[in-house]
Amino acid sequence: MRINLDYTSSIPMYMQIKNAIKTNIYGGQLKDKEVLPSIRQLAKELNVSMITVKRAYTDLEYEGLVNTVSGRGTFVNVANYDLIIEHRKTELLMRLKESIHELKVAGINEEEIIQLVLEEYSMVGGK
Repeated sequence: MRINLDYTSSIPMYMQIKNAIKTNIYGGQLKDKEVLPSIRQLAKELNVSMITVKRAYTDLEYEGLVNTVSGRGTFVNVANYDLIIEHRKTELLMRLKESIHELKVAGINEEEIIQLVLEEYSMVGGK
């Protein structure tokens, strides 16, 4: 599992950790029932407080992506990986719709929006 934190970012550390773990789950680097590092261990590795890591794990548990078993650790919970991916796609499409709406309100026309999307897509390696 790879977690890179930006200590100068305005995004809270716990959210960066949570998002990095989610990225590892969605990308398939973390598999179902795989154990995550202990709160203490991850806090030490990332040079953050244990409370920060605990908050990230709690949020992930609330979202159903991990389970914590007292005395055993925190485990990835993606038994139904296809459902998780569908949920993620739905979440991202909602964000895209919101962004398109904001662009329209800002006075950007349809052709410009399409061009912006195509440019961004090609920049991230799209075909």
